[in-house]
Order: sequence, then structure tokens, then C-alpha cells
Amino acid sequence: MKSNLLATTLVVALMSVATPAMAQDDNAFDGAWVGATGGYDGFDAGADTDAEDGFVYGIALGYDFDLGGVLVGAEIEATDSSVKATAADILEDGDELSLSVGRDLYAGVRIGVPLSDTVLAYAKAGYTNQRFSASYTFDDETMSVSENMDGYRLGAGVELDLGAPFGRIEYRYSGYGRFSDADLETSRHQLMLTAGMRF
Repeated sequence: MKSNLLATTLVVALMSVATPAMAQDDNAFDGAWVGATGGYDGFDAGADTDAEDGFVYGIALGYDFDLGGVLVGAEIEATDSSVKATAADILEDGDELSLSVGRDLYAGVRIGVPLSDTVLAYAKAGYTNQRFSASYTFDDETMSVSENMDGYRLGAGVELDLGAPFGRIEYRYSGYGRFSDADLETSRHQLMLTAGMRF
């Protein structure tokens, strides 16, 4: 009887010590992840352009590290977009420039703080490379060119843990500078939804 009581007491004591440690290691926002992303894409190429907002879509993956109350992660992303823009009188009176946005490649980091066991608030920053295609028309002659532009991205969002699945909503701004020889300072505002899985 005494031996059974002693064994039971030891098991309960070990469980009381092990349970907090297990709970601490089981971080819902830690580890590798992959997701599909899409949302609103607002393109801005300057005050003299007529831009059409569109839809952006792609895939993303990354890895997050729990540093004890703070999450630090690395991520990469590839997207495409439907946005376009047109402008007139760029280099000469009577000319016309049509811009379309192609693939975008992003690599960056994010820092997050858990608001609860299932909700994470985060900020992100990184490098982005955007492909623009342009058609320039002047005196009934048209010239087409594509250019890859380096830029930066800043953003913030909220992530919801759903077990292995997760969902995110985030806003981000990307700036790419001047396009080619034209006086167009290109940038993008995006509101994104991401659904994915953690491993």
C-alpha cells in the first residue's frame, strides 16, 4: 500500500514538473510553414498616371524561431499581379506609356509578439524584386521593354493559429524607385490574406 502511494506521489510530482516544460516548448508559432497568399494590389506610378488596382496571388514559405516571448522568422515569397497603369506626355508631348506588373520575388524577416496562445501580431521588412513590362508609343512607333527593379518592403499583420493550419491578414508597402528613364516613382500598397500549414 505504502509502495503504491509512494509511486503515485512520484508520478504526480514528475508530471507537475514536466507539464510546464512541455507547454513552454509547444509554441504554436514556431517552426517551418508554407502558405498560399492573395489579395488587393494597389499600384502607384506617380500623379500623372492612370493606375488600375488589381489582384495579387502567389506562394510563401518560411521558418519562425521562438526566442521566449518574441518570435523571429525568415520568409520568401513569389507572386504575380494583374495591375496596370498608363501615362501620357512622359518624355515628349503626345507620347504614351503603358505599364504592367509581372512577377515579384521577396525575401525578408519578421518579428512578432504573441497576443494570446493563438494570436500573433508581427511586423516585417525585406528586399523585393519586381518585373515591370512597358510599351512606349510616340509618333505611331511603339517600343516594348521589360525591367527588373530592386526595392524594399515594409508590413505588419496578425496571424491566427488554427492548430497545424494558420491564417494571416497583413498590410504591406513596397517601394521600387524610378522606372527606366521615365519620371515615374513606382510603389505598391497591398492587403493580403494568407492560408497555410505549419510543420
